[in-house]
Amino acid sequence: MVKAYAKSDIGKVRETNQDAFYITEDNFANSQLFILADGMGGVKGGEIASKLAISCSKSYIENNIKDTPKDKESIIQLIR
Repeated sequence: MVKAYAKSDIGKVRETNQDAFYITEDNFANSQLFILADGMGGVKGGEIASKLAISCSKSYIENNIKDTPKDKESIIQLIR
């Protein structure tokens, strides 16, 4: 079993942290999903953009993984 941990640091320049991440709590389709969305360098709405990227990616992958062949190339294409 792989255990994962994610942490993001705001740094010394920004007032808000725009980074977002997602790690599945349980395996789905015999896989574990790790997603990282880097912020936008302080651009207004960057934290919303990174959270939206995580939400959309997670939803798309989880809704399509069951119909995807479980070979390496098919999984890579799903994620792209």
